[in-house]
Amino acid sequence: MTRKSAIEDVALDLFASEGFEAASLGKIAEAVGIRKPSIYAHFRSKEDLFLHVFKQALRSKKRMMLRHLLENRDRPFEETFLSLAKRLMDDNESDAQTRFLLRMSYFPPSSLHDQVMELMNPFFMQAERLLTSLLERPLHQTRLQTGNAQEAALAYITVLEGVLAEAIYTTRDKATRRLEAVFPIYCRGVLINK
Repeated sequence: MTRKSAIEDVALDLFASEGFEAASLGKIAEAVGIRKPSIYAHFRSKEDLFLHVFKQALRSKKRMMLRHLLENRDRPFEETFLSLAKRLMDDNESDAQTRFLLRMSYFPPSSLHDQVMELMNPFFMQAERLLTSLLERPLHQTRLQTGNAQEAALAYITVLEGVLAEAIYTTRDKATRRLEAVFPIYCRGVLINK
């Protein structure tokens, strides 16, 4: 592992667990086993390090979501969507990158709010397009009540955001309870009754 990647890994863990303000460059350097000025050989500032790690986390999460949707594209989409929500809740508990991404998406550092939103908004637009394209497949399109794949995708993202916010603010059990309550209602709203 290179020194730069070690700095990124430690920064990710500290940003995820302590937040941007509490994760000082001094703490990061100490955990890596280097002196604080050594960080500046790789990153211009704490903000630069944060944005670099944030972009990496977004790319990784985008790849994970794409892989999940591609691997499950021939299953009923409600099963795929439910398993994706559960996967993200699992990852929030077990994966620092997901915890970091979710925490900083909801609570970005005030000094970096605009930059974080400039990265998140295209991410959500890409997620909406990806989900819409899945729902537009004939296998799924014929099962939608309105036939409007984009509306069904956007509604799912809204459900997912609520569940993930619950996971961040409270506990996995409460988030699971919310998912179990809202997901059948989502399905009744978008699926044709047969």
